[in-house]
This record gives sequence, structure tokens and C-alpha cells, in this order.
Amino acid sequence: MATNLAQRRGALVGRARELAKLERVLDRLAEGRPWVVQLYGEPGIGKSRLLGELAHRAEARGWLVLDGRAAEFEQDVPFGAIIDALNDYLGTLDSSFVHALEPAALQELAEVFPSLSGLAHDTSIRQAPPDRYRFRYAIRAVLEQLAARRPVLLVLDDLHWADPASFDLIAHLLRRFHGPLLLGLAMRQTPPRLAGSFEEATRAGFGTRLDLGPLTLEEAQALIDPGLDRTTRTELYRESGGNPFYLEQLLRNRPRGLSSAAAPERLAESWALPPAIVAAIHDELARIKGQCRLVLDAAAIVGESFEPEPVTAIAELTIAAALAAIDELLEADIIRATATPRRFRFRHPIVRRAVYDGMRPGWRLGGHARAAAALIAAHAPASACAHHIERSATAGDEHAIALLIEAARGVALRAPLTAGGWLLAALRLLPADSDRERHLGLLAEAASALISGGAYDESLAALEEALALVPRDQAARRADMIARLAYAKRRSGRPFDSRPLLEGALESLAGIESHGSVDVRLELALDRFWHDEFSGLAELTRPLLADAREQADPAMITLAGALSSLASAERSMTDAAAELAEARGAFDTLADEQLAERIYVSFYLGLADLRLERADDAFAHANRGLDVARMTGQGVTVTPWPAISSQALVLKGQVAAAARLAHRAIDTPRLLADDWRTVWALEADSLAAFWVGDTERALASARDMAARSERAHPFLSGRAAVQLAAAEYADGNPASASARLSTLDNEPTRHLLDCRAAHGWELLIRSQLALGETDRAHDTVARAWRRAESAGLAQQMATILCARGAVLLSRDELDGLDRTLAEAVSLADAAGNSLLSARGHALAGIALSARDLPAAGIAELERAEETLFTCGAVREADSAARELRRLGRRARRRTRRPDERSSLEALSPREHEVAAQVASGKTNREIAAVLFLSEKTVGNHLARIFDKLDVHSRAALAALIGREAGERAGEPGAEPPAPPAP
Repeated sequence: MATNLAQRRGALVGRARELAKLERVLDRLAEGRPWVVQLYGEPGIGKSRLLGELAHRAEARGWLVLDGRAAEFEQDVPFGAIIDALNDYLGTLDSSFVHALEPAALQELAEVFPSLSGLAHDTSIRQAPPDRYRFRYAIRAVLEQLAARRPVLLVLDDLHWADPASFDLIAHLLRRFHGPLLLGLAMRQTPPRLAGSFEEATRAGFGTRLDLGPLTLEEAQALIDPGLDRTTRTELYRESGGNPFYLEQLLRNRPRGLSSAAAPERLAESWALPPAIVAAIHDELARIKGQCRLVLDAAAIVGESFEPEPVTAIAELTIAAALAAIDELLEADIIRATATPRRFRFRHPIVRRAVYDGMRPGWRLGGHARAAAALIAAHAPASACAHHIERSATAGDEHAIALLIEAARGVALRAPLTAGGWLLAALRLLPADSDRERHLGLLAEAASALISGGAYDESLAALEEALALVPRDQAARRADMIARLAYAKRRSGRPFDSRPLLEGALESLAGIESHGSVDVRLELALDRFWHDEFSGLAELTRPLLADAREQADPAMITLAGALSSLASAERSMTDAAAELAEARGAFDTLADEQLAERIYVSFYLGLADLRLERADDAFAHANRGLDVARMTGQGVTVTPWPAISSQALVLKGQVAAAARLAHRAIDTPRLLADDWRTVWALEADSLAAFWVGDTERALASARDMAARSERAHPFLSGRAAVQLAAAEYADGNPASASARLSTLDNEPTRHLLDCRAAHGWELLIRSQLALGETDRAHDTVARAWRRAESAGLAQQMATILCARGAVLLSRDELDGLDRTLAEAVSLADAAGNSLLSARGHALAGIALSARDLPAAGIAELERAEETLFTCGAVREADSAARELRRLGRRARRRTRRPDERSSLEALSPREHEVAAQVASGKTNREIAAVLFLSEKTVGNHLARIFDKLDVHSRAALAALIGREAGERAGEPGAEPPAPPAP
């Protein structure tokens, strides 16, 4: 199939490195798996040209090439780029192929693609309500059927202008597609909704990123007239900045004042078009006069690509006059023909942008009005008209209002952000005397759409305006609105200020049966959690859990169960464990699409897992939530979640891996003016930095956490106090650490000392011992042990037993010390925390040496020092090494720090298996067959492996495994590596 991109191929200048990479990608696709190529660069740098070369080479191999382009002024058109790429080709498919699709899929396609619109009312097709997820599956089904015949290249240019629904579809294809599909995507910067998908593709080894920079002076000479003198050629290059498009424009206009042109601005720094290029294009367009200019302006109103008929209507010309003008514009190379008959494109998006921005505002307004009228007369779908109506309708235009509402409702499930925008546009058009109910209905509907799409700040504004319109005597309606408002506040980073409204709403519902009561009680329960009020939380979550069971709502069961478990942990670990088990079971039944609707349940489930020391579960639940959030454009709202994964790794003793993960996690939150979310990331970073011995980083993150906590809410200040005390203790200030932690050694804040395996209690006891306060430390151990024994959590008890051992050593009370430390080690080993176990061995070594058993003490200390270093706990390892030197034994010389190790020991048994298969050269599909897993599961394992080992490709992973195996083989007495445990 000929493509628009291939038709635009001209001489390609430079880009040898990029072309070599594209050839390798084309070769790799022969493995039968999808791949994505991302091209980045400023406008005019050559992204489209390189996509054209990719299309040409794919066609030469016999591939099916489909290409489309997003348009700046059509971002509210759902699936615009996808329709542009697939519509014409779908219309050419034979009926047997089309009707081989599932009826529901065919219906979804017919509703969106104009070329299939004749099937939309086919009575033989089972009718079903529109569904944005079903449409994704339908598109995937079509592409998979096409890819079964021959490899498919789907090219999407100017992706940064695409609509949210197109982004979600691309993420779906990257995650779920089976077969040889190559996505060629060009953009100026990564769309936020696709950042997670692109990152996962790169980590999993099926993504290639190419950043196009300026041409060199030598490369640019190929574009410049060789008859020009050297000084002029150099000046042209300097003013173009090495941008091929800018250079072309300057060359076209050089006789009219090259030397006066300003150097082009990079669009990455400003959304405005570079002045020099605007001037160059305007100079070029100055030759376009009369009806030609009228047709050109009308075409810019239609969009980046257009057909003659709507242009004729907008320009108010005859078709003959319009076609004659189009011929002149083609001759002037302002527009170009496409592979589709009767369809034309602007030569470049910047040209269309310059034309659109340069037309008279009044004419532009009228042009959109005429475009809307022509589309309505042609019985076009409301969604096709809404773009123009939004830009031209006048207040009080009831027909325009109705059409915008119809369009919004038609796309709400597939493209909620677009729907929300159109509903707000309809709201702005309402007559001044419109009744309150009408305003209220549109505000509520717009807010629901915006919440669904993740636009929480915009939804807050709509909900607050709507709430002000609801009469006081409509309790159920106000309660529903208040619950939505609290939800939007919580999701936008303001979880602390909804209680008065929620309590008032619940009180107003007394004696009234209302579904809104459940939502209000749920938001109140979350409010209790954020205010650290666990007794009140328990009172709310138990009936909520019962309601969730009755409604068979797995997401609600997960959330209510997790919150109930967190509340019960303060009084009965048995109840907490049972509630957590129910929550985990419900979570496992959630499909990704269901989880995406209430993505936050992963966070609360992860917190409940951590509270009960279920490190593996916390890691898995948080990571699944992160994966789904990134796939659905919700990545910004889940910045705290890597903190859960990092703290889970600490509970497993893998502090080097935890430190790497935590350090990466704080990069994004620091860019946000969002104190409460950033606090969670800083907590994990400070905790991990404490254990790896990076005191400066631990202090910096803890101080930042404390400052942000004070600005956010007192609930977070207690958690910050624990981390700041840890950093102060590590920095040699036990007095400050002891004073800070002592303020928490009271109810209701003692539970903060219990968390993270009694980290706070141990710090308090260590600080008291460092100050010589052995009696206070002894009393603190007694209080801490009563709580640990009551909880029955292995790591919490092991930590307090180690602390008791340290107190006994300081008091020279050696009787029973061996038994105490042996119990601590046994509990730590059973919990799978090698760091905690090694600390018990280190104390045992010191105790043995104190009893004049130096040989046994040295053996224990050497074992502890080796394990501690392997875990990444540098401070603890150094402490053990000092004890060894005191006993006359030097610790083994280390050639590298633990944070420079690959940490293969951080991998789970299943991850070891997957890594070994990758090292043997198998594809994800082959690994899935060998290990009896789905390809999706293999991809998720591989993403976590890359993250844990800090590698970014399959080749790097294979090399690392080989290097580690070689190092093990070279160690004295080393045995051949054993297979991973089942």
C-alpha cells in the first residue's frame, strides 16, 4: 500500500546512525513480536522524513504500512490520529475480512471509522453500548488479523498533538498486542499518558528511542546551493540552527533579507512558532492572493488534511474555483496530495499553524461557523461538528448546546477528557436566564467525565460550582456531590480537608436510603486514615466491608478490607490478617480495566501488606498498580507507590536495591508542588539511605520530608520524625534522635514506632544506649517487647530481640543472651530478611568475644559482615568489620560497593528463571511457552528484573549474568552455580 509518508520522500541528509538502528528494528520484527520506535525532535528537524524512510524500507520488505498524523487543533477529536491512519485502508478491505470480526468489535469500529459507517445500522450486527475498552480490543483484533498475513508498520506522526483516547489505545497495543507490529511514533516530547508505556517498552527490550539533533555544518551543505559563497552558506547554517526545515525556509526567502532574520527558537523551549520561521512562511504566503488565499485559510480551518468539499463551503466558492485554487497551492508547494483521492495535506504542520494563526480573527470565527454548518447539513456525526461549534457558537445557541452535549455523551466512555471539555463548552453557551437545574446537570456530568479521565483539578472546579447550586433540602443529591468532591480532592493531592462536608452529608442522610451514603462513608473512612484515627476508621470500615460483600464489588472489598486491616492492626493482628487476606483475594480477581477505575486501591493494599510484614505481596501489589496506572495515563498520581516497593525490599534485606529504587522515585515527585505525595517518596529514600550508610542523603531527604510534612498535615509529621531521628542518629547526634522519638512513645503515636519492623523502637533504644542511658533503654525494650509479642509479627519481634541483646551486652548481663539472639536470628530467617538475621549474628559475635570465645565470635562476625555487605548495609558491615579488627582479624577486602553490584540475589526464584531464559537468547513468547506463563506475565517479570538490576536491555542483562557467573566460578572453593529454587 502506498503511503503519504513514502510519497514525501526526498533526499535524506545525514542520519546514518538512525538509519542503521531502524534497519536493526526491521530485522528484529521478524521474531513475530511488537516493537515501538520513538522519534523525538523539534519541529522541522526531520522526524517525518525519517518516518517516510522507515515506511519506504518496510514496504520494500512487503510489509503493510499504515500512516496517520495528529493535528494540533483536533486534539478533542477522539482517536483522530488512529482514524487518519486506518480509515481509508479499512474501507478497502473485502467484506469477508470485515464480517469475520466479532459482531461487537465490528459495531465499535463502525461507530468510529467513517469508511465503515454503513455497517453502524446493520441489523445483523448485535448492538451494544459503546465502551472505550471494547473499542481498543476491536482495533487490536483488526491489526492482529492484518499482522497474521504480513508484518504491519503503523506510523503516527506529530503524536504530541494526539487526543487522550489515542494515547490510551497506543498504550493498550504496546501492552497486549500479539504479532509482528511495528509502531513508528514521531513527537516533540513524550505525552504524559504514554510515559509509563514507553519506559516499560524500553525496560522490557522492545522499544527504541531516537533523539534527532541538528545537522552538522557538513551535512547541511547538501541542502544549500553550492553556488553561494562560503560566508553566506555558514550564515544560513547558523541562523537555521542545523534544522533542515528552517534551513529550507531561509533558503526560499534569502533574497528578501537573510541577514535580518533572527536565529530560530527551539519549540521545546516555547510553544510559539520561531519568529524567523513565521516570518519566512509569511513571506512565502504573501505571494498567495485572492481566491487562493481564501481557499488556503479555509483549508486551515478544516485541519491539517482536508478534502475540497468542506473547504468550498467555508470559502463560499464554487467547487470549480476551489479546485483551481488547490491546483495553484499544489504548484506553490504549500499543500501536497496524499495517496487517497480528493485528500490533501499541508506541506508541514508548521505551515498550517502559521496560516491559521495569521488569518483575521473575525474571518476565522466565521470559518468555523461555516464548517460546522456544512457538517451538520451533511448529517456528519456530532463529534465531527463539535470541534468547530466550540470555536464559533454564540451564547444562547440551543442547537449548538445540544450538539455539544450529544457529541460529549457519544465519546464519554472512549474519551472522557474530550467529553468533559465539550460539556464545559456547552455550559459556557447556556443562556444567562437558563435554570439552575440545567447548569447543575451539565456541571455534574462534566465533572464525572473529567474525574474518569484523571483531570482532577478541573473536576474540582466543576464540582464546587455544582455543589453551590444544589438546594439544601436535596440531601441525597448534595451527599453524592460531596463524595465526588472529596474523591477529587483526595486524588488531586488534598486528602485532608473534606471532613466537615462529609460529616454534614452523612448526618443529612440519616433515615434516607441512598447509594451516596456508601460513597460518603468510604471517603470518611479514608479521611480517618489520613488523620491517624484508627478507632474511628474501624467503626466505618466494618460496615463498608459488609456492604461491599453484598454488592460483590471486588474493588470496594479490596479497599475496605485493606483499610479495615490497617485499623485492626492496632488491636488484633488475627483480625487484621483475615481482613487483609480477603482484600488480597478480591484484588487478584480485578481485571486491569477494573483496577484502572479505582487505581488507588493498590496503594492502600500495599500499605496494609507492609504493616503485616508481607513484603512480597506489598511489592507485587504496588508494582501492579504502577503498571496499570502508567498504562492508563495516571502516572502522576501514583508517585508514592515506588516508596512501598522500596520499603518492601528493606523488609527483605535488599537495601542496595531499595536505595536505587527510592532514589529514582524521588526524581519525579520533586518536580511537583505536591507535598503529601512527595513525603512518601522521601520517606523511602531516607530509610534506604540510612541502611546503605549514605548519611548525607538520609539527612537531606528526612529534612525535606519533615518540612513538607509540616506544610501538608500532622499525620505525616510523625512518620517524618522517625526518619529524621534515624538520620540524626547516623550523623552522630543520638541526643536529638532520642528526644524526637520519645515524643512518639505515647498513645496514639506508638504505632509509628512499630512500623517497618519496629524501626522506630530500635532507633530509640540505640540512641539511649549511645547516651549511656541503659536503664531507660531497658525499660523501652520492655514496652516495645509487649507490643511486638502482642502483634506476633516475626520481624518486629526479631528487631526488639536484637535491641534487647544490645541492652544486655551494655549491662554485661550475658546469661540468656545467646538464647535471645538465636531466637532473633531464627525469626529473621523465617521472615526472609537477611539484613536483620546478619545483625543478630553480629551481636552474637560480639557476645561470644565478650565471653572469651574469640574464634567463635570471629566466625559469627565474618558471616555477618559478608551478608551485611552483600545486602548493601554498608554502615552495619563497617561496624562488624571494626569488631573484627578489634579481635585481630581483618575483614575481607572489597573491590566494589554493594550499590555497584548487580544484586542478582534480589531476584525472586521466578525472576531468576526468566533472567536465565533471556540470557539463553529466548524471546518473551518462547519464555512464556517454556515456563507456562503468559507473555504479559513474562514482560512484567522482565520489567521488574531490569528495575532491580538497573539494566536497560536484554543484552545488558545477559552480559551481567555471564559476568556474575564468571566471578563466582573464579572464587576459591566456588561450586558450579545451582539452579534457582522452585
